[in-house]
Amino acid sequence: MVAESISVETIVRRRKRRWLRFWLIWPVLALLGAAGGYSYYQGQTTTAAPQYATTAAATGAITVKISAVGTVQPIDQVNVSATISGIVSTVNARINDTVKKGDLLASLDTSALEAELARDKASLSSQEAKLADAAATDDDTTIALNRAQTLTGKGLAAQDTLTTAQTAKRRADAGLASASADIEVAKADVQLSQSNLEKARIYAPMDGMVLDRNVEVGQTVSASAVTLFQLAHDLGLMQLQVDVDEADIGKVAVGNAASFTVDAYQGQIFPAKVSEMHYAPQTVDGVVTYRTILTIDNSDLKLRPGMTASADITVQEVKEALVVPNSAFRYSPPIVTVTQRRSGLLGMIFPASGPGDRQRTSVSNAPSKEGSRNLWVLKDGAATEVSVKTGVTDGTTTQVLDGSLAVGDAVITSAKGAK
Repeated sequence: MVAESISVETIVRRRKRRWLRFWLIWPVLALLGAAGGYSYYQGQTTTAAPQYATTAAATGAITVKISAVGTVQPIDQVNVSATISGIVSTVNARINDTVKKGDLLASLDTSALEAELARDKASLSSQEAKLADAAATDDDTTIALNRAQTLTGKGLAAQDTLTTAQTAKRRADAGLASASADIEVAKADVQLSQSNLEKARIYAPMDGMVLDRNVEVGQTVSASAVTLFQLAHDLGLMQLQVDVDEADIGKVAVGNAASFTVDAYQGQIFPAKVSEMHYAPQTVDGVVTYRTILTIDNSDLKLRPGMTASADITVQEVKEALVVPNSAFRYSPPIVTVTQRRSGLLGMIFPASGPGDRQRTSVSNAPSKEGSRNLWVLKDGAATEVSVKTGVTDGTTTQVLDGSLAVGDAVITSAKGAK
């Protein structure tokens, strides 16, 4: 009985050991499976090839433009005011009327001016009469002086007689000179009155169109205080005044072609040409600009003074150039470094870094001191570095002046999927 009892206890103990070994083996198997999966994933990520986006290098034209904003204005614009004060009696021109040089625009009441002119003419007549009287007196004194000189020379008259005649002659000469001066003053008064009378009639100083009118019949106006009419000469030929940034003004030259748009005609592009460049700077909010004038053909009269325009001035144009997109210069492959793994099962479970044990940093693609830049070209499925010298750019494409790049080469612009 004792032997049988020992045998049963031994059997139970052995079964417990078997179950313990069984539960210890499963975690180990799970860890080995995870390590295998990790190794498989690592192998997959390590061998995945990048997918490149490319653009073929091609021959094309590059047009370099600068942008500026300004307003459309007439080439000649004149503000017409009254040069004398008075009450407006007639207004002969309205807004948008086309006028010729010398056309009567408005007139002032002339009753007071006509009275002044009549008075000044009468004063002139009076002065002319006084001049005639002074001339007659001067003639008499001349005759008397000659007689006194003759008698005194013969001893027939006293010296006092001669002295008296000489004094009378000088007085007559002075009176004649004074009368002559009064005549000139009277003539000037007449001319001034006539001028004021003429200024009461306001004429168009040039051919053009009436853009604005600020006067009505019965209105009292002061000399040069208010603009009565605003005239623009030949709206068929206008100008666009734009402000060019100081960073761009050195690229602009008289004769450069340009184009512009206005909000009133969406989608329509108007041609223009640089005709004038000002040297005087304009500073607004710390930004320095220079006024540049563009000439516009407005024969269809679509454009109106004061319209805001966005202009593009062509400063350089290359027709036959080897060009690549600017995005190609922004692409550079990453530098891949591999870190050392831990060995053994611990290394598989806790790797030193992420999948593939790789770390990536970007390669700088800035221009060198010599002006050369790097491109990456896809050759035989691999990215190959090419050094080129660049020229002008329009913001989208860049001219390639020199380097081992040919038309049709697949230039890499971006890549994805590289591990």
